Amino acid sequence: MKTILRSVAAACLAVVVSLGLNSAAQAEAPLEIAGAKTVDAAAVIDLVQSNAALVILDNRKEVDFNAGHIQGATRLIDTDLTSPDVLAAVVPAKDTPVLFYCNGLKCGRAAAATTRAVEWGYTNIYYYAKGMEEWRAEDLPVDIR
Repeated sequence: MKTILRSVAAACLAVVVSLGLNSAAQAEAPLEIAGAKTVDAAAVIDLVQSNAALVILDNRKEVDFNAGHIQGATRLIDTDLTSPDVLAAVVPAKDTPVLFYCNGLKCGRAAAATTRAVEWGYTNIYYYAKGMEEWRAEDLPVDIR
């Protein structure tokens, strides 16, 4: 009897964990973040062409970055943004224009990084919510490492 109860309990736990993971996987990042300006691919191109001081931060894993990233981007994964000093090492001042992007709304890394930058007092933030998903769909150029 104990063996059956353990099996049933294990099966129930597996279902609960699976449902929890599926819910998390289906959650999307927000399209807008207070304190940041959401941009699309065309706006990213305009920013790059019109603002030499723009810092572009790719918030994805190294393997994704190496497979193709926006030209001029620096990889800084969101999980490495553990303190304001980490961001300050790549963004010279809190009013420096900075663009955050990742793989898109299903990724969420750029949303997390953007939120931290806002919390840390950065004031000239651009959030490319649709990120590489839109960039590739638009067949825009990527740098590969």
